[in-house]
Amino acid sequence: MDPIITSAITSFVTTIATNGSKVPMQTLDDLWYLAFGKINHIAELKKAKHEVETAHYKDLVAQKILKINENNLQEPPMSVVGPALEASRYYIEEEKLREMFASVIAASMDKTKSKNVHHAFVEIIKQISPDDAKNLTFFKVRNNHPIVQFKSVHLNGKGYLLLKTNVFLGHYTDIITGNENAASITNLHRLGLVSISYEENYSEKHNYTTFRDSTFYKNVSNHQDPEVTRIEMQEGIIRITPLGQSFINVCL
Repeated sequence: MDPIITSAITSFVTTIATNGSKVPMQTLDDLWYLAFGKINHIAELKKAKHEVETAHYKDLVAQKILKINENNLQEPPMSVVGPALEASRYYIEEEKLREMFASVIAASMDKTKSKNVHHAFVEIIKQISPDDAKNLTFFKVRNNHPIVQFKSVHLNGKGYLLLKTNVFLGHYTDIITGNENAASITNLHRLGLVSISYEENYSEKHNYTTFRDSTFYKNVSNHQDPEVTRIEMQEGIIRITPLGQSFINVCL
């Protein structure tokens, strides 16, 4: 036990034996502070930080609304702005997600954008990570990208083992583990923002050069028994969906 707390306990016991009731309670308060004071201090700092970020969030929403032409301002539907405000309380520390919630609220008040605001957007924002948002930005300029999965194929015709799927390069320059963006892309696909097909691929094979030259592909190839298995890279295409495009237009 911490010697300071041990000393306080000893003092507390001694005080009970020699003094009235008020002093022991003060000693108990002191002991409580020694044990939990740091936790309370951290909570206070967290609260102060939250208040500052809430003020910044309010300013962010206001700035977006001020950019809307007065002729295009409208009463926002509570079915959108209500859930957005409620949900944003829990994501206010995530800068990218906070920006998205603010964009949804502002777009719902803009006649020129409100038709693109889907009620699902609030739930989608709650279920994506900053990495998911970063990967979505790659579809702002180009609506389709290469994607691959790696297989270990048995030469005896007994099938194959799927090693990695939904391997997407994104902002990486090399694929080392095969997991770099896989979880993120799988989540975006689950949410209906992107579609993935391994039944079609680009005729320009240079789109897949980085995957074939990747550290992961080379390492796995070197560990294959050439008489038993070989590694294959199945080429595919990932596309933004109509829902995903609307989400980008409104939130990104």
